Amino acid sequence: MSAAEVTKLQTQATRELVKQAQDGSVSAFEGLYREHSNQVFLLCLRMSGCKSYAEDFMQETFIKAWQSLNSFKGDSRFSTWIYRIAVNTVLADKRKKSLDLVRDPDWEREFEQSLNDSHNRQQIDLEKAIATLPSQARHVLVLHDLMGMTHQEIGSQLDIAPGTSKAHLSRARTMLRETLE
Repeated sequence: MSAAEVTKLQTQATRELVKQAQDGSVSAFEGLYREHSNQVFLLCLRMSGCKSYAEDFMQETFIKAWQSLNSFKGDSRFSTWIYRIAVNTVLADKRKKSLDLVRDPDWEREFEQSLNDSHNRQQIDLEKAIATLPSQARHVLVLHDLMGMTHQEIGSQLDIAPGTSKAHLSRARTMLRETLE
């Protein structure tokens, strides 16, 4: 079976789980949680830079997803829809609290442990470098390079001008290159 066929089967299985969950099946939603929780957690971790915040954001994301599951029409992939909920959850908290990386002396060890199962050494180094970026640069980098948002969309999400988004992205990429060299 080719990779494209496997992806198509996974997509069909996800659609079926979504339909069952929309019909009220808690076990189907648990399946969606198992399928997407690690990626949602990593997204929240990248955005917040803090494991405990990321865990809270992930839980809040899935609560919101369950509550608004009937609004998911299937126009996009379920993963895209839930990642958008996660980004909005983190950014809403940022607006309220000016969230930034918590400089806990053990953050790097905890961060690495949370990534060990799903990442190789180079990926972990990249994730650690992303986590050390200033919050605005980190958010723009994650939203643009990992979530595929345009500078216009990022600007409206972060309440900044698209040009400012471009400047933050350039700064983040430069800082990453310097850190990883």
